[in-house]
Amino acid sequence: MNSVGILVDDLVFRGLNKKKHTGTEKISFYNKAAATCHVKPVYLSLNRMNPGQGTAYGYTFARGKYSYGKVKIPRVIHNRTFPTSSRSKKNLNGLNRISYVFNGCNRYSKYRIHQMLKSAFKANIPRSVNYSKSNLRRMMKQYDSLYIKPQKGSVGDGIMKLSRGHSGKWVAQLPRRTHAGTKKNARKIVHQAAKRKPYLIQEGISLAKYRGKPYDIRVSVQRGGDGNWHVTGIVGKVARKGSHVTNLARGGKAVKCNILFQSLNHPKGVSDSVKQLSLRITKYLGKRLNRLADVGLDIGVNRQGKPYFIELNCRDQRYSFKKAGMGSTFYDSYANPVRYAKYVLKRRGQA
Repeated sequence: MNSVGILVDDLVFRGLNKKKHTGTEKISFYNKAAATCHVKPVYLSLNRMNPGQGTAYGYTFARGKYSYGKVKIPRVIHNRTFPTSSRSKKNLNGLNRISYVFNGCNRYSKYRIHQMLKSAFKANIPRSVNYSKSNLRRMMKQYDSLYIKPQKGSVGDGIMKLSRGHSGKWVAQLPRRTHAGTKKNARKIVHQAAKRKPYLIQEGISLAKYRGKPYDIRVSVQRGGDGNWHVTGIVGKVARKGSHVTNLARGGKAVKCNILFQSLNHPKGVSDSVKQLSLRITKYLGKRLNRLADVGLDIGVNRQGKPYFIELNCRDQRYSFKKAGMGSTFYDSYANPVRYAKYVLKRRGQA
């Protein structure tokens, strides 16, 4: 039986035992999909391998049990890691030379992605610029609402929002506090928070609301068993009361889109336009980013139902589908990478 590698973070790797915790990863879905596809899942850690020798210490799953030991590195690997140490980065580079690692790069600069898309998708892309004092001053003159985001942040960490009030004051919403005052003071507060690492300034979209709270849409787009891109599912993320971020990790709530879109004109048309834009963008990026196969897009919908691309996530957390009660979609978001891995094995004459 052919093997498919699942490259996971150390925390998940150490928890690969029925009695231990694997964070938000639903590992049993990988196992179920592997059984259906007649492949053997092999779970790997970047810190426990020697790509030069083609071997690693990993977990295999068979007959309902995990077995730990020395294994041959599989020829196709699905990457679910964010390598940070020099050793892990070196090993990932080594893996790329001996195996087909898809989603080998899981984190791209937000600015880079927007630059890649802005010409082809101009009508559906909010204006975005690299953070600087002068760019912040210029963008505050042009727009009444701005988001200031870490270039490589995730789960909503560090996102700030600036809004111009009716009285001319500016409201600065930071992760742990909100300040209302003059434009100058708002700039000063944001700069103090943004000077520590690279940030992006993005035009704010007037998002549609659900029960008075803004929401955006997470769209899972993946390559499947036929090798082609498909929309696996869409789900809404509704911000908690008073918050400017919709991420579930920041108190947001997952809600099915058929419920969210009821307040908009032509709900089915809105759903279709979100899916179509997401698929077009992903296919476009898939031709430009090496071995991309599994992404989650954040799509904003304004009050007229028009979709806007917000950002790309190359390690989609997926649990929004679970939180919204979308069990079959949640499973498919895990099964599709396995199905695609089986497809790649066939194409490479190894299945």
